[in-house]
Amino acid sequence: MRVEVELAGPYIYQYGGRLHTVEVDEGAKVEDVLKKLGITERIYIVIIKNGKAAKLDDPLSEGDKLIVFPPVGGGA
Repeated sequence: MRVEVELAGPYIYQYGGRLHTVEVDEGAKVEDVLKKLGITERIYIVIIKNGKAAKLDDPLSEGDKLIVFPPVGGGA
């Protein structure tokens, strides 16, 4: 099945561009997509699945859309 992935921030440069289509097996989870993209740092990663916060063990369905980015901080 296909999952659309949009990377943000420095991940765009680290992992080969902003938009990716990833093929995964039925029953795949968010973590499986990250593995396919080569994203190994998962402690502080932020993942949005179809507009809602997601966890690494969330199951995926055909056509799901993920946005993946490092946490943002700062300010005064």
